[in-house]
Amino acid sequence: MGAALVQKLLRTLKSMKWPETPIATAHGFQAYQVGLEKAMAFKGDAKDLAAALRAFQTGDSRPYAFAGAAYVLAQASREKDGAYDPVGLDAAMSWLEQAQEMEPDKVAINMIEALIYTYHGRFDDARLVLDFLTQQEPENQYLLLAEIVYWQRRGEVNEAVKWFQKAIENAVTVPERLQLRHRLGDYFLETGNLDKALEVFQESIHFERENAALWHKMSLIYWRKEAYEEASRCNRRALHIKDAPALRQMEKALKKKLGTGGLMGKLFGG
Repeated sequence: MGAALVQKLLRTLKSMKWPETPIATAHGFQAYQVGLEKAMAFKGDAKDLAAALRAFQTGDSRPYAFAGAAYVLAQASREKDGAYDPVGLDAAMSWLEQAQEMEPDKVAINMIEALIYTYHGRFDDARLVLDFLTQQEPENQYLLLAEIVYWQRRGEVNEAVKWFQKAIENAVTVPERLQLRHRLGDYFLETGNLDKALEVFQESIHFERENAALWHKMSLIYWRKEAYEEASRCNRRALHIKDAPALRQMEKALKKKLGTGGLMGKLFGG
């Protein structure tokens, strides 16, 4: 992640074949949406970013493709400590400016400028861009997502949650709404609000009973709350759906807990 990944991406971008059409097109926007979704899923696995770039290539719009490249570079710039590689962000701005030269008025493209400023810590500049774009398309979903990032980076939990809720309300499709709820739950978890995180994941599980990741996250929350029997129940449900190392690791840890001080320990004299 971070600087090393940015350098690899810069070499890759130079050799890629990009669409020739210098204007925004409907097909190009569709490819852009697909690519952004893949890039937003990035959690450290470079394959997600590679898949995003391939999606941008399939469109017939160079400005959307170049904006997509900018977004990928911005995502790749994040270091393990949460800081952002300035070289990667500067490269992202360079690709974005090329897109803006061709299509200067597309909110779905220009929101990336606000993200780059936010990652740079240039919050005043980011705020100016966000306010300007809001005057044009206040309900634009990508703009709402940029607002979420802005308030997260500023450490304003209540504001971030407010924009999460607005984005969820304005989501066009059910999968988009569910994905945003997952992100909201993750944010609550990251900020230490276990009860709120659990509430979000419990609501989500009603719609996604076979989502092993949701069951695992609830297991983690119950573990942190020292509710080990509930953690074990969620862990078993997750393993019933999918076998994965993280789930087995949790199972092993829970067996140790329940074997000494939990219900199993009481039943068998532990």
